[in-house]
Amino acid sequence: MSIFCLFLALVLITTIHADAREFTSKDGRKINGELLAHSGDQVIIKVGAKEFAVAAANFSLEDQQFIKEWIAANPGAMRFKFGYFFDVEKEREDVTQGKAAGSMTDDKLKTFPHTYEMIVFNRDISDADAIEIHYEIYIDDFVDIRNNAYTRMAVGGAKRARLEIIAGKLEVPKIAAGGRLDMTRTFNTEFYIDRDNGKTDEAATDKVLGIRLRIFKGGDMIGEEISEVSNGRGLEGIEWQGAAPTEGTVVK
Repeated sequence: MSIFCLFLALVLITTIHADAREFTSKDGRKINGELLAHSGDQVIIKVGAKEFAVAAANFSLEDQQFIKEWIAANPGAMRFKFGYFFDVEKEREDVTQGKAAGSMTDDKLKTFPHTYEMIVFNRDISDADAIEIHYEIYIDDFVDIRNNAYTRMAVGGAKRARLEIIAGKLEVPKIAAGGRLDMTRTFNTEFYIDRDNGKTDEAATDKVLGIRLRIFKGGDMIGEEISEVSNGRGLEGIEWQGAAPTEGTVVK
């Protein structure tokens, strides 16, 4: 039995809400329900204590026009329910180490690959379609490898962090109702040791602070989540940067 047929059957055994409206299906059957929200090409209708996601195209042309006008008059009634999971892992087995170019003889630079796992759950009863997922990973970049800038510590320069952002964007045709989307992003952090005759003068390591993820549909933000890394300083004071996405997201 289709969701729409089940919806019709329940009308016969459910008390009708005072604000319910009579709708007509394409084949002429009458139904009563309260229009609550819209999600993609579906509307959320309440019958008694139950909610149903029904494609607007299943209604008569007159009701489709009513739904279209109702959506235009209630733009804030767009509804999505998302859940999130984030986890970041340091790949210690793949650490690379070498002499830092342009620095003193015994200076060392280590690179630590990390992988951020991101999961978006669709908790709603309707599909989330034609959405975009944007994320920004924030890093305290103490070891600035641009033009070997970190090597100034070898001549007495203090370590200072700049904000590094790993950004991604993903166009998602659909996350089915009750479904999920799994993504990963791999990136590097660096650890630098300044050694003079075996003595460590200054050491610096990049720190992953956390991630902010936003979901958009038609230019409107319909979901957001922030996750901080426990051993970082947190994301207080760091706003959404709107950084340009770079390649690297993997969908599982």
